[in-house]
Amino acid sequence: MGVVERGTVQGGQIVLKRPLELSEGTEVVVHVEPLEEDTTEKTSHKPISSLPFFGLWYDQEEMKESVEWVSRERTLWSSRQRHQD
Repeated sequence: MGVVERGTVQGGQIVLKRPLELSEGTEVVVHVEPLEEDTTEKTSHKPISSLPFFGLWYDQEEMKESVEWVSRERTLWSSRQRHQD
């Protein structure tokens, strides 16, 4: 069982917003990762079109009709799944 909680450092100790539901004496591993002060301004999301894999299959013949291709693939995936059961 893993638990992820946020807390603040007060007087050199980590104070959580609520108590952990762990039995007294339970040994734990603690990973401390300070949060950036203003995550909204420092987080930059690039448009998907700037990612290196975007357009990777652009010139592939089977992708010209991508909706039909996905439909055919789903049918194949579904039939493979039925044969495995």
